[in-house]
Formats: sequence, C-alpha cells, structure tokens
Amino acid sequence: MRLTIFLALSMCLQPFVAAAQDPSSFPSVPMTSRTLQVQQQAEDVFERTDYKRAFFIYRNELAPIGDKYGQYMVGYMYLTGKGVEEDIVAASAWYRLAAERGIKEFMQTSDQLMDSLDDEQIALSDQQFIELRKKYGDLVLLIRAVRDDYELLRSRTGSRLSGSSSMLTVVDPNSSGSVRSGANYYGSVEKRIEARLEFIAEHTSIEIIDLNSMNMSEIESRVNEQLEELD
Repeated sequence: MRLTIFLALSMCLQPFVAAAQDPSSFPSVPMTSRTLQVQQQAEDVFERTDYKRAFFIYRNELAPIGDKYGQYMVGYMYLTGKGVEEDIVAASAWYRLAAERGIKEFMQTSDQLMDSLDDEQIALSDQQFIELRKKYGDLVLLIRAVRDDYELLRSRTGSRLSGSSSMLTVVDPNSSGSVRSGANYYGSVEKRIEARLEFIAEHTSIEIIDLNSMNMSEIESRVNEQLEELD
C-alpha cells in the first residue's frame, strides 16, 4: 500500500517539478540552447509514450550533465518500468541523486521510496548512489566547470589569474553572442570560479582556496575521496 501511494505521488510531481532544478544557492552551469532542445525532445518523446527512447535521452544525455529533472525521470522510469526493466533499488539511487541539490519535491519522493526498502535494498541503494554521485553529482559537475574556467583564465593571463586587466573585447558564448570587454568577461569568469569553490567548500571538508594558489588536481582528488562516503 505504501509503495502504491508513493507511485501516485511521483506521477503527480512529474508535470511541474522540472521548473525547480536550480535553487538560488546552487551556482549552476549556464544552460545552453542545445540542452534546452534536448530537454524538450525528452518531454515530447515521453508524452508520445516512446519510453525506451525517452529513457535513453534522460539517462545518457541529460543525467550526465547534472540535469536534476533528467535524473529524477531516470529514477521514475526505473520505478515504473517504463522503457527499462523495473528496478526499485536503481530508482532509489537515481532519486537520491536528483535530490542532492535540496529540491523539496525530489527530497520528499526520495525519502518516501527509501522508507519502503528493506535493509538489503538500502545497502544496495547506498552503493549505487555513491557510484552515480561520483559520475554525475553536483560536486563533480562543479569541479569540471571550475577546471574549464580555470584553464580559460590561465590561457589568457599565464600563471597569475586575478588582478589583470585587458582592452580586448570578447564574444561571450553564454550570453547569446554579446560582446563584452575583456576585463568584464574574465572578471565574471573569476566570480563564477569563486562561487563554485565556495559551494564546494560549504558541502565538503575542503577549505576555500585562493585562485592564485589553487591546485586543481588536489581539489579533485579530495572531492573524489569525500564522494566515496555517504553524508
């Protein structure tokens, strides 16, 4: 009975929860037009009940880039056996991944499903969740984004990243091709890095690191170590 009620709740959440992916506290990676197109394609395919194709898109195109609704839908489809063999443990692991950003609706559905599992299933869910988080979790997503921006700054300024100025103009790929001054553009890149490092520090045991002395390999290694453990 409890699982039946949970399934009904999950189905009710499906239409509106996509809009709640990025709470203001999460320094999200900019959404590209390509991602928006894939999201719409997945929804259209799901609505046409082509569940195998929808599952493929959610699982292989959206979930790996940290799309929380995509991760939620992978869990939902495992739970209901739509487009994939039914697997309640896999569903719980994906729901936990979708809930890691603190989205209320995702947390509620994840908690309710976990309450329906027995001890053996919970242990298996823990293992699967850890493996998913190491591949597709928010910390991994942010580390990847920090590394990309870090290399962008290094390619322009050399070994020292902050405090530089430039008379260059830059076409910003994340703002519909708008032209910005070099100082303005690269200053915004530095701010993105700082916001992401602060988020990482708040959610791990890693201290906030100065841009000019940070060691990306060390940060990644310490994050990976922490992701091996459950919170």
